[in-house]
Amino acid sequence: MLKPAHKPIHRLALILTVLTFFAAPAGASPVIITGKELPHLLGKPIASIRVLDLSGKVIPFQIDEVTDDGEYILDMGEQPNAGMSTGLLDERDEIVFLWEDANRVPGPGTAPNGLVRLTRGKESRAALIRLDPSLPLSDKRYMEYDHRTQRVVTPYYYADFAKDRFHFVRAGVMDFGAGKYLDLTNELRVEILLRTLFGLVPIRYTEENIVCLVRRYKAGPIRLIRRGDFHLNLGLGVKGSRAAVNQVCYPQAVKVPVYVNLPIRFRTLFGQAHIEMTPVIREAGRSFTFAAPARDIAVPIDGPAIDTLYAAIPAGRMFSLTNGAAGYGWLLRTTMGEEHLSGSGFLMRRPSSGRGGIAECGFRLTVRDVPKGSYYITNWVLFSGGNV
Repeated sequence: MLKPAHKPIHRLALILTVLTFFAAPAGASPVIITGKELPHLLGKPIASIRVLDLSGKVIPFQIDEVTDDGEYILDMGEQPNAGMSTGLLDERDEIVFLWEDANRVPGPGTAPNGLVRLTRGKESRAALIRLDPSLPLSDKRYMEYDHRTQRVVTPYYYADFAKDRFHFVRAGVMDFGAGKYLDLTNELRVEILLRTLFGLVPIRYTEENIVCLVRRYKAGPIRLIRRGDFHLNLGLGVKGSRAAVNQVCYPQAVKVPVYVNLPIRFRTLFGQAHIEMTPVIREAGRSFTFAAPARDIAVPIDGPAIDTLYAAIPAGRMFSLTNGAAGYGWLLRTTMGEEHLSGSGFLMRRPSSGRGGIAECGFRLTVRDVPKGSYYITNWVLFSGGNV
């Protein structure tokens, strides 16, 4: 049984390492520019657009078309919607490339044709976006995806996704010192527990009850977009949540969305509920540390603090699993107000029944009296670039 943490274990040096590890600019950070920001290219053929560095060399990029109702145009899968493509750049379309492939901003002088300036914090960079079909496309790719095996591979991580699901069943992080992937996690454990007003009828779901059929996808050199038809049946007469959600994989980050629809106010049927997302850690993670710097938490996986819940609102507060040189960070975003999330926290526990691994580390989002409406729980997983 989970026990609350009365006193956090302080490891200041490790916490500072974790903050440095993930707060520094990512090693494969995407830049997204919409057609609206490039009025001189609106209505031009997408196939003729190129993104170049300041030396005139074409860099890896992709252009993803977006329809009037916000759907990405995805050309692969059993139900592709490539027929909706206009082939021309419009205001909603997205041009994507990596920050690191752009150059630092040049000094004063005449700006080259097509120059786009980019700023992040105190750093500025620039790239050229031009209409020039005579230039060959870059053959460099930052990610590969095999839909048959549901595997995505980048220089920073690999992940095997479950069939008809968005959660992964196995994932690894790059150990840059050894030059190979470290098989760090098994499946993503998901538990949804609903309690009626008097707590007499608990209803429990796992990741196996969250169905997401990936009908179409697009695998480019910079990002993979998988569009899924999401469904979760809450039971007790509450209509099932249905939505179309987009999972987006970048070279160093994965966006994992979950959609929940509450057709009635939560307290009408339930006293409270919690959602737990805890990756199952494999033996390779025994020397790693579970940390949540905003809560001053840094505890070793094989230490005595297992089966502990650390009270905190996890939304907007990252947790990580790292050995100081490899690992990942996890950042939760939700449209639910924090006033409805008391009782939430970060947790580290022994593997639940029937699962392998040595521990489960993640968060619990406790939900109380949420108003009627639709909500997103978006999880960003950020992978180490081997910078520390």
